[in-house]
Amino acid sequence: MKKKVLIIGAGFAGIGATIQAIEQGCDVLVIEGRPYIGGRARSFIDKDTGEIIDNGQHVMMGCYGAVLHILRHLGTEQLLYRQKALSVTFFDHNGEADILDAGHLPGKLGIAAGILGLKKLSWQSRMQALMFAVRLRLMKKQSVGETSLEFLRRMNQTEESIRRLWEPLILATLNAHPSTADATLLIEVLQRAFFGGREASQMLIPRNGLSELLAPFVPYVQSHGGQVMLSTSVESLKHHAETSTVSVIAEGKEYHADTIISCIPSFALQRIASPSLLGEHTYSLLGDMVFSPIVSLYLWFDRDFMGDIRFCALLQTVTQWVFNRRLLCECSDELREQYPGHIALTISAGTQIVGEQAESVVALCLEELRRCFPGASDATLLSWKVIKEKQATFLAIPPIEARRPEQKTHAKNFFLAGDWTKTGLPATLEGAAQSGIDAIVYAHKQ
Repeated sequence: MKKKVLIIGAGFAGIGATIQAIEQGCDVLVIEGRPYIGGRARSFIDKDTGEIIDNGQHVMMGCYGAVLHILRHLGTEQLLYRQKALSVTFFDHNGEADILDAGHLPGKLGIAAGILGLKKLSWQSRMQALMFAVRLRLMKKQSVGETSLEFLRRMNQTEESIRRLWEPLILATLNAHPSTADATLLIEVLQRAFFGGREASQMLIPRNGLSELLAPFVPYVQSHGGQVMLSTSVESLKHHAETSTVSVIAEGKEYHADTIISCIPSFALQRIASPSLLGEHTYSLLGDMVFSPIVSLYLWFDRDFMGDIRFCALLQTVTQWVFNRRLLCECSDELREQYPGHIALTISAGTQIVGEQAESVVALCLEELRRCFPGASDATLLSWKVIKEKQATFLAIPPIEARRPEQKTHAKNFFLAGDWTKTGLPATLEGAAQSGIDAIVYAHKQ
């Protein structure tokens, strides 16, 4: 008889859990409170321009094995733009450029050559970064309790290499500043991605809306005999102490299953779970979680001023990453003619700016763009959209990283997943997807 699995939440954690459960031959029911899947990773039509945009620009990497596993099952991996080798252009606030290009040599040697080719870094900084890369390949996690900044300084990284090379990476992957971001997560990111070889370090960017990547999910579940219930709120989790099991109360109806996986954010779980179910350690963590915002901007112009640059990092600016969506994303000829320039900007760890008026954020970022790209001064801004995700990710500081919970709870049929659980990864799409897969694997070993 097939095991019945109930999954709460249809973000990347829930989708990963669902696909893994189906692979293991289970009957699956997915309950999602929103009318759409994907969680915070979704796309929608901008009402002013009619163009599809995401709820914040997302970037993946070749080492995202769990995410790619999902997309292969859904048949949408081909919707990703994939670099041939890691290549990132860095612009100073005055418009001077530097390029990290790992494509000159094969494998891990390409990263080494890329670091040595950074002209804006001193020779000392480049050599220290190269030595760090060699040490990191053999390093085990030995930075418990350290911030990324403390770790990088202990690894003899110069202040200029921290500012110009490591900080943009930390902001993009950990959504935190080096002075607060947990060092063990940085080590994992660098070992997997940055120093993981050519394919692992390739950057992957959706060429279509994020929702299109996941669009086949509901039909996929249905074709395997499962069910996805959207716009269905889970009101509570009923803990049956006598059997040490849990059932789900959703819209007044009680649901039972052999395995129940919670794939929702920590603050959402706090509303429906009890200390007796999760345990005091995990339940107290839910109340202690601090979140880091991400501010995203979409700007439409009457001309393209980025040329053949697909994306780049800005240094010593509020704006951190710039994406040329006219080169990266598909759109209609009509939109391309009406809005020749379309770029997305990302500001991670945006605590200092998330409270500002949208108009002020646009004005500030536009000024920075004009300093970095001379052609931007001649471009007219036709339309814009600012998206503030105030609880984009948990803030991965060392005390929180040390307390992230594992999959198990006090109920034998109830398990946890989500990018905030103990994945060993930052709060990325990969961390979320991997947590869902791991939760199913763990549950079925019990």
